[in-house]
Amino acid sequence: MKCCTCSLPVAFPFRIFSSAKIILVGGLLVLPGFARLEGAVAPPAVASPCTLGWKLAQNGSVAGYVLYCGITGSTTNRQILGMTNTVTLFNLLASSNYVFFLTTYDANGVESPPSGVISYKPQMLSSVNLTLPVQGMMNLQFRAAPGTVCRVQYTPTLSPPQWQTLGSATADSNGNITMTDQPPANTPARFYRAVTP
Repeated sequence: MKCCTCSLPVAFPFRIFSSAKIILVGGLLVLPGFARLEGAVAPPAVASPCTLGWKLAQNGSVAGYVLYCGITGSTTNRQILGMTNTVTLFNLLASSNYVFFLTTYDANGVESPPSGVISYKPQMLSSVNLTLPVQGMMNLQFRAAPGTVCRVQYTPTLSPPQWQTLGSATADSNGNITMTDQPPANTPARFYRAVTP
C-alpha cells in the first residue's frame, strides 16, 4: 500500500525565482499543534505530476526555453518549451532520482549555457493539502498520476491510528484529486491520508 498522510496543513503556492535557477513549485504550511507525515513509495509506480517554474529572461534575444531532464545516470531528455515559465511533467517514476536544468535559445536556435541543476525524487502521491474549514466543510486536494484511483482515509488520532475510508476518487487528466469532508462538530483533531490499492 502506498500512502501519503498529513494533518491539517494549508497549501499556499509560492515561487522563488532566479534567472539561473529552476525550482519545484508548491508549498506547505503546517498549522500549530499538528504534525505532517509522509509514507514511503516504491518504484516503478508512476509519480504524481511535477511542476517546475522559473523567471522569464529580460533579454530580448531569448526566443524560448529548453528543459533537460532525466534519471540520474541515464539519458537526458530534451523538451523545447517556447516562451513559458512553467512546465508540468507527467509519467515520472516514483522514488527515482531526477535531474533538471534549463537553457534559453535565440531566433537561430543557438542555446545558452545551462542553468543550475536541481534534483528531485518524485512520490507516487503528493502530500494532502487541506483548506481551513468553511462552514464545517474541509477541502482535501492532492495529486497522483492521471487515472490513478485513490482512497482518502481519516482517523481521529495517531496513537494508534484507526483509519476509516472517507471515499474514493480518480485523478483527472492533470493528476488532480479533490474531495470534501464534513467532520462532526467539536472534533478536536482529524488526520487524513491518501492511499492506492
